[in-house]
Amino acid sequence: MSRLFKTTCGVSFVALAMLTGFFATPRAQQPPAAPPAPAGRGAAAAPAAPAAPPAKPLVPLATNTIAANPDAYYGLAVTITASVEEILSRTSFTVDQRRVGDAAMAKHAPTDVLVLVPNIQRPVDLKSYVTVMGELIKFDPAEVAKKAKDYKIDLPADAATKYAGRPVLIATSVINDKFDDVAKRLPPPLNAEEEAFQKVMRQVGPASAALRPAVDSSNAEVATKNAAVLQKAFADTETFWKAKKAEPTLWAQNARKEVEAVQAAITAGKWDEAKTHTAAVAAACGQCHTVYRERFDDGSFRVKK
Repeated sequence: MSRLFKTTCGVSFVALAMLTGFFATPRAQQPPAAPPAPAGRGAAAAPAAPAAPPAKPLVPLATNTIAANPDAYYGLAVTITASVEEILSRTSFTVDQRRVGDAAMAKHAPTDVLVLVPNIQRPVDLKSYVTVMGELIKFDPAEVAKKAKDYKIDLPADAATKYAGRPVLIATSVINDKFDDVAKRLPPPLNAEEEAFQKVMRQVGPASAALRPAVDSSNAEVATKNAAVLQKAFADTETFWKAKKAEPTLWAQNARKEVEAVQAAITAGKWDEAKTHTAAVAAACGQCHTVYRERFDDGSFRVKK
């Protein structure tokens, strides 16, 4: 029981810390109220800017509290820390805070709450403690479809019947006892080729950012240094995509040629030409990133498969 208590407290503490940071920040960033416009003859009062909607607070609830009066909490963003009582499908399970083996609980109405996780990435463990966060609604397939438009309910037919009209949490976050949010989409591990390519890409951003102001200010030393970095990086990029017979091969080739044109213009002292070709280099990067770069929930990027 001591181990279970520590696990529960650990998960709850982390969830509470995350929530505290999440809701403290928006309030700190609210812009100051605009001063009233001075009154004067012929002066029209400026229309007031619409107020930003307040952040929707997460309400910490117990499963038995929800079961006792669910109507009071429908439509609210809530957080529940409880045990995974039953796993119903890949994206659904129930949570309950009752103690296993408590015979008295069997005499009362069920206190378990159905949880649907449209974006679940990794499974939860049966009887493990989790902290789930999301919106609480009355279970109805039509209402679930409104809240999670691309989600297909995969509940077994008997479970769908059992929980019809009962509370269901549409979860956006599920933190397990290992402090892993299983609803967060994490990137796959890099293989050796991808890791090498990522190192190349990490050179492109800083070099490209430094090249533009150097060219604008006619700084030959800095411009030449960063153009050389980009020239090699685009050559390596061309090689990477050529092996895959993909269209970025041509984009990387064109970007390399634009950098070489920048280098030639710098050498000749033709800074206007250098500026034109530098802009083309930036456009080439954006073209490839828009189509072939994929962002994950942890903020990292990978080459889109």
